[in-house]
Amino acid sequence: MLGRRTPAGGYCFYRTPQWDVEEPNAPDTLAALESLRLLGVDIPAPEQTGDWLRSLQDDGGGYPTLTIGWAALGALDVLTIEPKFSPDRWLRGRLEAFLGSDRPRDWRAAIIDALRLCELLRLRRSAPHGPEQDRLVALLDSARATDGGWAAPGADVETTATGLLLAQLLDSLWQPDPLLDTFLGCCEDDLLGLRLAPGTRTTSVGALWGGLTLGHALGRRLRYLGAVGQQLGLLQRPDGGLSERHWAISTLRATWLGLQAAHLLNRERQEQG
Repeated sequence: MLGRRTPAGGYCFYRTPQWDVEEPNAPDTLAALESLRLLGVDIPAPEQTGDWLRSLQDDGGGYPTLTIGWAALGALDVLTIEPKFSPDRWLRGRLEAFLGSDRPRDWRAAIIDALRLCELLRLRRSAPHGPEQDRLVALLDSARATDGGWAAPGADVETTATGLLLAQLLDSLWQPDPLLDTFLGCCEDDLLGLRLAPGTRTTSVGALWGGLTLGHALGRRLRYLGAVGQQLGLLQRPDGGLSERHWAISTLRATWLGLQAAHLLNRERQEQG
Protein backbone atom coordinates (compact mmCIF):
# COMPACT_ATOMS: atom_id res chain seq x y z
CA MET A 1 0.00 0.00 0.00
CA LEU A 2 2.61 2.52 1.09
CA GLY A 3 4.73 1.52 -1.91
CA ARG A 4 2.02 2.95 -4.16
CA ARG A 5 2.63 6.46 -2.77
CA THR A 6 4.34 8.80 -5.24
CA PRO A 7 6.77 11.63 -4.38
CA ALA A 8 3.97 14.12 -5.10
CA GLY A 9 1.92 12.70 -2.21
CA GLY A 10 -0.79 11.00 -4.27
CA TYR A 11 -1.09 7.27 -4.94
CA CYS A 12 -1.08 5.13 -8.08
CA PHE A 13 -1.68 1.37 -8.24
CA TYR A 14 0.70 0.86 -11.19
CA ARG A 15 3.47 3.05 -9.80
CA THR A 16 6.83 1.74 -11.07
CA PRO A 17 9.66 4.03 -9.90
CA GLN A 18 12.32 2.00 -11.71
CA TRP A 19 10.60 2.91 -14.97
CA ASP A 20 9.97 6.52 -13.91
CA VAL A 21 6.22 5.87 -13.79
CA GLU A 22 4.92 8.28 -11.12
CA GLU A 23 1.32 9.09 -12.04
CA PRO A 24 -0.81 9.77 -8.95
CA ASN A 25 -4.55 10.02 -9.41
CA ALA A 26 -7.48 10.90 -7.18
CA PRO A 27 -9.39 7.56 -7.19
CA ASP A 28 -6.28 5.57 -6.25
CA THR A 29 -5.44 8.10 -3.57
CA LEU A 30 -8.90 7.82 -2.01
CA ALA A 31 -8.72 4.00 -2.12
CA ALA A 32 -5.27 4.03 -0.50
CA LEU A 33 -6.25 6.42 2.29
CA GLU A 34 -9.45 4.51 3.04
CA SER A 35 -7.51 1.24 3.06
CA LEU A 36 -4.91 2.61 5.45
CA ARG A 37 -7.72 3.81 7.71
CA LEU A 38 -9.32 0.35 7.69
CA LEU A 39 -5.96 -1.20 8.54
CA GLY A 40 -5.36 1.28 11.36
CA VAL A 41 -2.14 2.51 9.74
CA ASP A 42 -1.07 6.13 10.12
CA ILE A 43 -1.21 8.05 6.84
CA PRO A 44 2.29 9.27 5.95
CA ALA A 45 2.83 13.00 5.36
CA PRO A 46 -0.90 13.82 5.27
CA GLU A 47 -0.25 17.51 4.64
CA GLN A 48 1.69 16.77 1.45
CA THR A 49 -1.06 14.45 0.22
CA GLY A 50 -3.61 17.10 1.09
CA ASP A 51 -1.69 19.75 -0.86
CA TRP A 52 -1.58 17.49 -3.90
CA LEU A 53 -5.33 16.79 -3.66
CA ARG A 54 -6.11 20.48 -3.28
CA SER A 55 -4.11 21.21 -6.45
CA LEU A 56 -6.62 19.18 -8.50
CA GLN A 57 -9.30 21.83 -8.06
CA ASP A 58 -9.60 24.74 -10.48
CA ASP A 59 -10.01 28.37 -9.41
CA GLY A 60 -13.80 28.11 -9.75
CA GLY A 61 -13.95 25.24 -7.26
CA GLY A 62 -14.56 22.56 -9.89
CA TYR A 63 -12.90 19.39 -11.13
CA PRO A 64 -12.41 17.94 -14.63
CA THR A 65 -14.79 15.03 -13.99
CA LEU A 66 -17.23 13.82 -11.36
CA THR A 67 -14.97 10.86 -10.60
CA ILE A 68 -11.98 13.10 -9.88
CA GLY A 69 -14.06 15.48 -7.77
CA TRP A 70 -15.70 12.66 -5.80
CA ALA A 71 -12.36 11.00 -5.08
CA ALA A 72 -10.45 14.22 -4.30
CA LEU A 73 -13.09 15.56 -1.93
CA GLY A 74 -13.53 12.17 -0.31
CA ALA A 75 -9.79 11.82 0.23
CA LEU A 76 -9.57 15.34 1.70
CA ASP A 77 -12.36 14.38 4.08
CA VAL A 78 -10.35 11.35 5.25
CA LEU A 79 -7.47 13.75 5.95
CA THR A 80 -9.83 16.30 7.58
CA ILE A 81 -8.48 18.94 5.19
CA GLU A 82 -10.73 21.46 3.45
CA PRO A 83 -10.57 21.97 -0.33
CA LYS A 84 -8.96 25.16 -1.59
CA PHE A 85 -12.28 26.57 -2.83
CA SER A 86 -15.90 25.71 -2.15
CA PRO A 87 -17.01 22.98 -4.60
CA ASP A 88 -20.71 23.60 -3.94
CA ARG A 89 -21.51 25.48 -7.15
CA TRP A 90 -19.66 22.89 -9.24
CA LEU A 91 -21.45 20.07 -7.44
CA ARG A 92 -24.89 21.57 -7.98
CA GLY A 93 -24.06 22.06 -11.65
CA ARG A 94 -23.03 18.42 -11.93
CA LEU A 95 -26.27 17.28 -10.32
CA GLU A 96 -28.37 19.46 -12.62
CA ALA A 97 -26.55 18.18 -15.71
CA PHE A 98 -26.92 14.58 -14.55
CA LEU A 99 -30.65 14.90 -13.92
CA GLY A 100 -31.21 16.95 -17.06
CA SER A 101 -29.68 14.43 -19.44
CA ASP A 102 -32.15 12.86 -21.84
CA ARG A 103 -29.67 10.47 -23.44
CA PRO A 104 -30.14 6.69 -23.09
CA ARG A 105 -28.75 5.57 -19.76
CA ASP A 106 -26.10 3.01 -18.97
CA TRP A 107 -27.91 2.09 -15.77
CA ARG A 108 -24.88 0.76 -13.95
CA ALA A 109 -22.86 3.91 -14.64
CA ALA A 110 -25.88 6.08 -13.79
CA ILE A 111 -26.29 4.44 -10.38
CA ILE A 112 -22.60 4.89 -9.59
CA ASP A 113 -22.68 8.56 -10.61
CA ALA A 114 -25.89 9.19 -8.66
CA LEU A 115 -24.41 7.63 -5.53
CA ARG A 116 -21.25 9.72 -5.86
CA LEU A 117 -23.27 12.90 -6.27
CA CYS A 118 -25.34 12.10 -3.18
CA GLU A 119 -22.23 11.19 -1.18
CA LEU A 120 -20.66 14.52 -2.10
CA LEU A 121 -23.81 16.41 -1.17
CA ARG A 122 -23.81 14.72 2.23
CA LEU A 123 -20.12 15.54 2.61
CA ARG A 124 -21.02 19.19 1.99
CA ARG A 125 -23.88 18.93 4.53
CA SER A 126 -26.48 19.14 1.81
CA ALA A 127 -28.94 16.85 0.06
CA PRO A 128 -30.97 16.64 -3.16
CA HIS A 129 -33.90 19.07 -3.16
CA GLY A 130 -37.46 17.70 -3.43
CA PRO A 131 -37.76 17.44 -7.25
CA GLU A 132 -34.14 16.29 -7.50
CA GLN A 133 -34.76 13.51 -5.01
CA ASP A 134 -37.89 12.45 -6.88
CA ARG A 135 -35.92 12.17 -10.13
CA LEU A 136 -33.18 10.14 -8.45
CA VAL A 137 -35.77 7.76 -6.99
CA ALA A 138 -37.35 7.45 -10.44
CA LEU A 139 -33.93 6.67 -11.91
CA LEU A 140 -33.45 3.86 -9.39
CA ASP A 141 -36.87 2.46 -10.24
CA SER A 142 -36.13 2.54 -13.98
CA ALA A 143 -32.74 0.89 -13.46
CA ARG A 144 -34.08 -2.07 -11.50
CA ALA A 145 -34.14 -5.45 -13.22
CA THR A 146 -37.12 -7.79 -13.12
CA ASP A 147 -35.34 -10.16 -10.71
CA GLY A 148 -35.15 -7.42 -8.07
CA GLY A 149 -31.50 -6.44 -8.44
CA TRP A 150 -29.78 -3.56 -10.17
CA ALA A 151 -29.15 -2.78 -12.98
CA ALA A 152 -31.41 -3.64 -15.91
CA PRO A 153 -31.40 -5.61 -18.10
CA GLY A 154 -29.14 -8.03 -16.17
CA ALA A 155 -28.49 -7.30 -12.49
CA ASP A 156 -25.23 -8.13 -10.69
CA VAL A 157 -24.41 -8.20 -6.99
CA GLU A 158 -21.98 -5.26 -6.90
CA THR A 159 -24.33 -2.92 -8.75
CA THR A 160 -27.24 -4.08 -6.62
CA ALA A 161 -25.35 -3.19 -3.44
CA THR A 162 -24.52 0.20 -4.97
CA GLY A 163 -28.20 0.74 -5.74
CA LEU A 164 -29.11 -0.20 -2.19
CA LEU A 165 -26.65 2.34 -0.77
CA LEU A 166 -28.14 5.01 -3.03
CA ALA A 167 -31.69 4.11 -1.95
CA GLN A 168 -30.66 4.39 1.71
CA LEU A 169 -29.05 7.79 1.11
CA LEU A 170 -32.15 9.08 -0.63
CA ASP A 171 -34.50 7.84 2.09
CA SER A 172 -33.27 6.92 5.56
CA LEU A 173 -36.52 4.98 6.12
CA TRP A 174 -36.17 2.95 2.90
CA GLN A 175 -36.73 -0.76 3.40
CA PRO A 176 -35.67 -3.51 0.95
CA ASP A 177 -38.45 -5.65 -0.49
CA PRO A 178 -38.59 -9.48 -0.61
CA LEU A 179 -37.38 -9.52 -4.25
CA LEU A 180 -34.01 -8.23 -3.12
CA ASP A 181 -33.66 -11.04 -0.60
CA THR A 182 -34.56 -13.58 -3.29
CA PHE A 183 -32.00 -12.05 -5.64
CA LEU A 184 -29.24 -12.36 -3.05
CA GLY A 185 -30.20 -15.95 -2.32
CA CYS A 186 -29.79 -16.79 -6.02
CA CYS A 187 -26.23 -15.41 -5.87
CA GLU A 188 -25.07 -17.57 -2.96
CA ASP A 189 -22.81 -20.47 -3.91
CA ASP A 190 -21.21 -23.25 -1.84
CA LEU A 191 -17.86 -22.93 -3.67
CA LEU A 192 -17.68 -19.25 -4.60
CA GLY A 193 -19.52 -17.94 -1.57
CA LEU A 194 -21.17 -15.28 -3.70
CA ARG A 195 -21.49 -15.22 -7.48
CA LEU A 196 -21.21 -12.19 -9.72
CA ALA A 197 -24.87 -12.63 -10.65
CA PRO A 198 -27.52 -15.37 -10.61
CA GLY A 199 -26.59 -18.22 -12.91
CA THR A 200 -22.90 -17.31 -13.27
CA ARG A 201 -19.99 -19.47 -12.13
CA THR A 202 -17.49 -16.79 -11.23
CA THR A 203 -16.99 -14.18 -8.54
CA SER A 204 -15.05 -10.96 -7.94
CA VAL A 205 -14.01 -8.73 -5.09
CA GLY A 206 -16.97 -6.50 -5.97
CA ALA A 207 -19.37 -9.44 -5.78
CA LEU A 208 -18.04 -10.47 -2.37
CA TRP A 209 -18.29 -6.90 -1.06
CA GLY A 210 -21.72 -6.48 -2.63
CA GLY A 211 -23.16 -9.70 -1.24
CA LEU A 212 -21.91 -8.97 2.26
CA THR A 213 -23.27 -5.43 2.05
CA LEU A 214 -26.66 -6.71 0.92
CA GLY A 215 -26.71 -9.44 3.55
CA HIS A 216 -26.03 -6.94 6.32
CA ALA A 217 -28.72 -4.54 5.09
CA LEU A 218 -31.27 -7.35 4.73
CA GLY A 219 -30.43 -9.01 8.03
CA ARG A 220 -29.83 -12.19 6.06
CA ARG A 221 -27.59 -14.94 7.42
CA LEU A 222 -25.37 -15.79 4.47
CA ARG A 223 -24.99 -19.53 4.05
CA TYR A 224 -21.40 -19.84 2.87
CA LEU A 225 -19.25 -17.46 4.90
CA GLY A 226 -16.36 -19.94 4.85
CA ALA A 227 -16.34 -19.93 1.05
CA VAL A 228 -16.51 -16.12 1.01
CA GLY A 229 -13.42 -15.99 3.22
CA GLN A 230 -11.58 -18.47 1.01
CA GLN A 231 -12.37 -16.46 -2.11
CA LEU A 232 -11.11 -13.26 -0.49
CA GLY A 233 -7.89 -15.07 0.35
CA LEU A 234 -7.52 -16.25 -3.25
CA LEU A 235 -7.84 -12.66 -4.48
CA GLN A 236 -4.83 -11.50 -2.46
CA ARG A 237 -1.70 -11.20 -4.58
CA PRO A 238 1.96 -11.71 -3.54
CA ASP A 239 2.42 -7.94 -3.19
CA GLY A 240 -0.22 -7.89 -0.43
CA GLY A 241 -2.95 -6.14 -2.42
CA LEU A 242 -6.14 -7.69 -3.75
CA SER A 243 -7.22 -8.15 -7.35
CA GLU A 244 -10.63 -7.70 -8.94
CA ARG A 245 -10.71 -11.30 -10.24
CA HIS A 246 -8.64 -14.42 -9.72
CA TRP A 247 -5.11 -14.15 -11.18
CA ALA A 248 -5.51 -10.46 -12.08
CA ILE A 249 -3.09 -7.80 -10.86
CA SER A 250 -3.75 -6.07 -7.57
CA THR A 251 -5.22 -2.58 -7.59
CA LEU A 252 -5.92 -0.04 -4.88
CA ARG A 253 -9.65 -0.03 -5.64
CA ALA A 254 -9.88 -3.82 -5.37
CA THR A 255 -7.84 -3.74 -2.15
CA TRP A 256 -10.20 -1.17 -0.63
CA LEU A 257 -13.26 -3.23 -1.60
CA GLY A 258 -11.60 -6.38 -0.28
CA LEU A 259 -10.79 -4.79 3.07
CA GLN A 260 -14.37 -3.57 3.39
CA ALA A 261 -15.56 -7.08 2.58
CA ALA A 262 -13.21 -8.56 5.18
CA HIS A 263 -14.58 -6.23 7.86
CA LEU A 264 -18.16 -7.14 6.93
CA LEU A 265 -17.26 -10.83 6.94
CA ASN A 266 -15.74 -10.61 10.43
CA ARG A 267 -18.86 -8.84 11.68
CA GLU A 268 -21.10 -11.51 10.14
CA ARG A 269 -19.05 -14.29 11.75
CA GLN A 270 -19.26 -12.61 15.14
CA GLU A 271 -23.01 -12.13 14.86
CA GLN A 272 -23.53 -15.75 13.81
CA GLY A 273 -21.38 -16.97 16.70
